[in-house]
Amino acid sequence: MSQSSWTNDDKSQLLQSNKGGRLKFFIGGGVMIVAIIVLVINAMSGNMQLYKTVEEFYAEQDALIGRDLRVSGWVIGDTIQYTQIDNTTSRLEFEIVDDMRNPTQRLRIVAMNEPKPDLLQHEAQALVEGRVMEGGILETRPGGLYLKCPTRYEELDLADSPHQ
Repeated sequence: MSQSSWTNDDKSQLLQSNKGGRLKFFIGGGVMIVAIIVLVINAMSGNMQLYKTVEEFYAEQDALIGRDLRVSGWVIGDTIQYTQIDNTTSRLEFEIVDDMRNPTQRLRIVAMNEPKPDLLQHEAQALVEGRVMEGGILETRPGGLYLKCPTRYEELDLADSPHQ
């Protein structure tokens, strides 16, 4: 029988291929880290939306034109106007304020092609998401009108409950 050996005495060839693999690993890792950072920054800047009160809106109105914004306030009932323009186009307008006892600063809300919500009434609390237009008007985005009406729900009197 003949004896054969599977050893390689040329170790310089093994060291060169190992260094090339490490360099590729570090370059690939660096590219992945940079890509993740770019994606996170892009996602955060695209979804940023300012939240303001009506008073804050008026203080910064000129800087907010064209920006996405979320504003909360109380609905003034006598400003609600719903107009059906044609079969597919409607316009809902109303104003909100921060304080019902002092309604000096009013923000005009315009919602195009939105149905008039049943909860849209005097002193309903509204949260509106949309874009600030020229003239201090907030145009809602589709589905950007949320209402909460504290007078709609009454407390349950436990004495009258049939489950006692």
